[in-house]
Amino acid sequence: MTDRMLAQGGGTPPASSALNQKIVQAVQLSNAETGAYAPSQIATGPDMMISQAAGLVAQSAAAYFDGVSKLALASQGVLLKDMTESLVSQQIEKAAEDALGVLATDVMMGAAAAVAAAAGAMEAESASFAIDRIDQSIAKYSDLLSKRSGKG
Repeated sequence: MTDRMLAQGGGTPPASSALNQKIVQAVQLSNAETGAYAPSQIATGPDMMISQAAGLVAQSAAAYFDGVSKLALASQGVLLKDMTESLVSQQIEKAAEDALGVLATDVMMGAAAAVAAAAGAMEAESASFAIDRIDQSIAKYSDLLSKRSGKG
């Protein structure tokens, strides 16, 4: 768009033989300088949207992480309370399930952090890697619980 605007001004100049040539030359120099600086001074709609996109993505990522972290922390509070009550009443399997729930909320927090970080940095690859690592950790813990309950 900027190139198109600059090309429009490049037509044939009007006749200036009746004017003082020094003034004409000074005006042409001024116009050339203004034209040279135009791309850095003019912001078209698409240019403005592109420059604002990263900030909007970072803002959305921060809001997403804020919402998910509040939900996860509230869930963890309830699950930790239930887990403690289960341990006190010697319900070990229920406590283990609650502990798995706490880890699941950690996954939710980790995933939200990874997504927010990836969105801010525009690195979906790193978000995918972090989420995969968290999923592997939960799977190991879940397998451990399954093996323990199978023995009992």
